[in-house]
Amino acid sequence: MKKIKFEYRITLIYLLIGGLWIIFSDKFLLTITSDQEILTKFQTYKGWFYVAATSVLLFLLLKSHLKKLREAEAEAKKSNDLKTAFLQNISHEIRTPMNSIVGFSDILNTHEFNEEEVHQYLAIIRNSSNQLLYIVNQLLDISMIESGNVKVFENTFTLNNMIDEINAAFKPIVKDSIKFVAEKGLSDEESYIVTDAGKLRQVIMNLLNNANKYTVAGTIKLSYKLEKDMLRFTIEDSGIGIAFDKQQYIFQRFQKAHNEHKEFYDGVGLGLSICKGNIDLLKGDIGFTSKIGKGTTFYFRIPFTPASSDSHFRP
Repeated sequence: MKKIKFEYRITLIYLLIGGLWIIFSDKFLLTITSDQEILTKFQTYKGWFYVAATSVLLFLLLKSHLKKLREAEAEAKKSNDLKTAFLQNISHEIRTPMNSIVGFSDILNTHEFNEEEVHQYLAIIRNSSNQLLYIVNQLLDISMIESGNVKVFENTFTLNNMIDEINAAFKPIVKDSIKFVAEKGLSDEESYIVTDAGKLRQVIMNLLNNANKYTVAGTIKLSYKLEKDMLRFTIEDSGIGIAFDKQQYIFQRFQKAHNEHKEFYDGVGLGLSICKGNIDLLKGDIGFTSKIGKGTTFYFRIPFTPASSDSHFRP
C-alpha cells in the first residue's frame, strides 16, 4: 500500500478533526442550552479553542517532521562526506599498486636485467597485483552484503583444522616484533561443526590483519571457546587502540579509526563493515573493547552447531 504524503496527511487530519469538532461540539451545546446568546458565546470560545488546539497539534507534527528531515539531511551530508573521503582514499590505495605494476613492467620491458633482478621486480608486481585484487574484492564483498545478494553456504568442517591453517597462513606475515598465539577451546572431535567456513575464515583473517596493521610490537592472540550454544572468538592485540570518539563508527562502511594516520595505515575502511555483515549473516554478534596505547580486543559469537557423528566428510 502506497504511503500518503505528509502534506496530504496533515490536511486530512486537520479537516477530519475540524469536522468532528463542529458536529459533536454543536450537538453537545444544544443538550446544555437553547439560549441563542449563550450559544453564540460558546461558539466563539469553541472556535478559539479549536484554533489553539490545532495550532499546538500542527506545531508538534511539523516539529517532529522537520526533526526527521534535518536528521536525514545530516545523515546524507555525513554519508556524502564519507563517500568523498572514501573516493580520495580508494584512489590513493588503487594508484599506489597500479603505479608499481605499470612502472616495473615498463622497466622490465625497456631494460635488461640479470635473473635475480627480474625475480625481484616480478615479486613487486605480483604483490602489487595481490594488493589491488584485495581492494577490489573488498569493494565487491561490501556491495553484495549491502544489496542482500550474499548467501550462507553451510559446510561441515573441523574448526581446529581451520585454526591451524590460519595460524600457518598468518605467522609468515606477522611483524618480527610481534608474537602470535592461537589457542583452541575444544578438542578436535568437539570442534567438528557446521557453518559457513568461508565467511568465518574471512572474519578471522580480517580481524587478524587489522591487529597486525595497528600493532607495532607485543602480542596478537586468537582464541575461541564454547559459551552455552555459542562459539565465542577473540582476537586480542597490544596495538595503538581505538580512540573513544571513533568507537561508535568503526563498523560503518568507509570508516577508519585512524584517518589522521592514513599515511601510516593503508586500507579503504571496509574490513570491519564486511566482518559485521558476515557475522550478521551467520546470526551472530560482534563487538570490541579498546584503550588508547593499550590495545584492542575484538570478539564475535556465532551459533554452535555440532556436526553429526555419522558424517563421512572430514576436510
